[in-house]
Amino acid sequence: MEDYTWVLHILVFVFGYVTCKTFYFLKSVRLGLTTLQVCHVLGLYTIVKGLENYHFCKIMKIRSLKEADEPQQVIDAYERNFDEEILLYKHKCIEQIINIHPDFFKDLIKYHDWNSAMRYLNTDGAEFIKKFNKQ
Repeated sequence: MEDYTWVLHILVFVFGYVTCKTFYFLKSVRLGLTTLQVCHVLGLYTIVKGLENYHFCKIMKIRSLKEADEPQQVIDAYERNFDEEILLYKHKCIEQIINIHPDFFKDLIKYHDWNSAMRYLNTDGAEFIKKFNKQ
């Protein structure tokens, strides 16, 4: 009977050890996935802030072209080229964010183009950005 007591102690220890490691693993996975989502929000937020500043540069350039008495055709061409460049930049940003992830994590990305990325940023990222801006 005494031999079985040691076996029981060993089994309880092994069960406790495996349970502890399992919960640690699950907690680590959840933390890693949360970190990945926070990185997506911060990355998109940084891109949007950069585009806001870039748009301000566009306005200033158009103002300087008008002050220099450039023809309207030149201003329209500049504005058209600028808008095309912005669209290409947005497309490339989202494409690179998606392509940088291994196939395993592609299901975690909740957007596939610029418009869906902005919806994601407005819904899931809004709370985090509010906390980030307060600090």
